[in-house]
Amino acid sequence: MNIYNEYPFRVILDYAHNAAAVKAMCGLVDRFEPDGRRIVVLAAPGDRRDEDIREIAAIAAGHFDHFICRCDDNRRGRGPDEVAVMLRETLLENGIDGDRIEVVPDEQEATDRALRMAGPGDLVLVLADNTKRSWKQIIYFDADAKRDKVARKAPASVDLPDTAGFSLDDDIEIISDERGVRIAREAGD
Repeated sequence: MNIYNEYPFRVILDYAHNAAAVKAMCGLVDRFEPDGRRIVVLAAPGDRRDEDIREIAAIAAGHFDHFICRCDDNRRGRGPDEVAVMLRETLLENGIDGDRIEVVPDEQEATDRALRMAGPGDLVLVLADNTKRSWKQIIYFDADAKRDKVARKAPASVDLPDTAGFSLDDDIEIISDERGVRIAREAGD
């Protein structure tokens, strides 16, 4: 999990590729209280069972104002937009209005779309496959425009949400190393 606060909106980047990790990230996002919208770039690996892909979308359904459904670079045997369309269909089945859902199969285009649509006070969660590339895309996004925006001081400290009462399932493993803190992938992920 990486948090970037250098824009008028907050961006969180994570590699959440299974239902448990998406549930944990949704729980975290719910703890933040953005002044604006909650936007997610949502994905699932193509080599998951259909029901696993649908579960990821169903978990995310109640937590965001706008959804951008994408695919991983390696479709793992799926069609060019198959996973993104399956996510969209599941969101619709879970009561999300179609005007709140976009299908942008390419990861970089989906991330760019989320960053461009984000406004002051919004929170953007990017569930990335290529985390290194996505992080660079986030931190270098529209760098010239960032300088031209109204001066905004970086906070002396990051306002983290109240985590009292927040816990992860006992079977979730947390890894802390030089790259940061993250949830371990399940075997086979």
